[in-house]
Parts: sequence; structure tokens; C-alpha cells
Amino acid sequence: MPTVICAGLITLDAVYELTAYPKEGSKMRANAARLVPGGGALLAATAIARLGGKARLAGAVGDDLLGEHVRDHLKRRGIDDSLVQTLEGETTSHSVVLVTENGERTIVNRRSDRLPDLELTTGIPDHDAILADTRCRALASGLFQAARQDGKPTVLDGEVPLPVDLLPAVSHLAVSEQGLAGFHGKSLAEIAAQHGCWACVTRGAATVQVHDGTEFAPPTVTALDTLGAGDVWHGAFAFALAGGSDEPYAVRFANAAAALFVSRAGEGRYPTLKQVEDKLDARTEPDR
Repeated sequence: MPTVICAGLITLDAVYELTAYPKEGSKMRANAARLVPGGGALLAATAIARLGGKARLAGAVGDDLLGEHVRDHLKRRGIDDSLVQTLEGETTSHSVVLVTENGERTIVNRRSDRLPDLELTTGIPDHDAILADTRCRALASGLFQAARQDGKPTVLDGEVPLPVDLLPAVSHLAVSEQGLAGFHGKSLAEIAAQHGCWACVTRGAATVQVHDGTEFAPPTVTALDTLGAGDVWHGAFAFALAGGSDEPYAVRFANAAAALFVSRAGEGRYPTLKQVEDKLDARTEPDR
């Protein structure tokens, strides 16, 4: 099974399930609440580990109880945390997440100002692909450059603000619609040509659009919770590329993984490899 290094944001999320969003200045009781590790890199690594791959997480936590709590969860999830640094005098990044009955979520986050300049303090261990978000730019840059020299996939989860200095080392760019807007009107085809990479835009339950004009529809499911769906998509996409799959299959694979994820609740919502493959075998949505 492939090994993927996931670099970027690591948080602890306080998730509150609500009937509707609260009014300003009001008090309301949550239907349910939970405290769970979060952040794009951590959730992607969790998805990869659940799929059967080896997930190495790179990023940072603070020297506090929140950081200890996160590391404990990483061990339980089978994620290698040897590239996770502890920042002295810092509070671990954390979020408040409000999830309504239709599965949509609103996130308020506080993260360390030191994350963009975070750099590797050790050598880069064996890997088959690198996945990074935009929160730890210096860390992602070092990992990407090393991976490209070895001819391995480098996947950027493109969110605003987009660090343009990373793009020359990116082999696969996957942006959200908000991330695409950060390119100020350029089309996917123009972005791919300018930076010499494969590119796509993910759009939630809508089709994934690729720079060559093809589109891939995700399976139709009833969403229970969309929190982390994009991160699971990126993790599954990187996992498939790391295993030698081509881009069309990797997109279909990631679509199926994310669809299964949002249709479930709880820690067991991360799909296994067999569950994703079974979902792919049963797919009825045509590509375009």
C-alpha cells in the first residue's frame, strides 16, 4: 500500500450540531457536541490510513493539553506523527464548527501565526506522494521540491490565500471554487498550461471539473455531515495517485470516498478501500 505525507493544518475541533444557525446575541442548546481532531492535513491522513495506506503527518501542535490530545488521537488512528513539531509557547490550532441539520457547516478557526514559516527539522522519510494544503507554505515547499526531484506526485489542496511560490513544484492542483476564484478569472486550462500541472476544481456534490474539459460526477448520497469532505477527497485522490492510478480513476475514487464519508456519522465514517471499490463498481453517474 502507498505511503503519503500529508502536510498542513492540524487542529482540535469543537463540533456542535444545531437545528439552525444561532441568531446574533442569542443562546441555544446544541443537539449534540463532540471534540475531535481536525485540520485538512490531519483529516486527509486519517482517510489514507483508513484506506490502508501509510499516512505520515507533517505540521505542528502547541505545547499544551490540546496538543497532547491530538497526538494521542493520531496514534489511535495509525498515523505517523514523527514529522509533527511541538511549538513552544503556542496554543494548538483549534476551531468551533457549527453543523446544521442539512449537513452544512460554518467554521471559526484560530491558528498559530508561525505555521506559514514552519520548516522541516528532520530528513524526509520514504513516501510515494506528497499532499499539502496552503497553511504551512515553507513546509510544503520543501517537501514538494524533494518529491518532484524523485518524480513523485505532489498534490496541492488549493485554498486562498494561494501561495504562488508553491505552484512550480506542484504536479496536481485541486482547488475548491473559492480557491479557483483566487486565480482572478483564469480558467483551469490556463492555470494548468501556465504552471505545467494537472488541475481540477471540486464543487461539493456537483461535478469535479478538470482542466481538459472532462467532468466527473460524484455518487448521489444523502449528506449527514459535510465537515471534512474536501479533505477526505484530497486524501483519497493522493492515495490513488501514490498507488499508481491515473488521474481519471483517482478522481472517481476520491468522489466515491468523499460521498461515503458525508453519508455517515461518527468516527467510523471514514471508508475502507473495499467500501470505496464497491461504491465504484455500483456507480451509475456518467462522466462527461
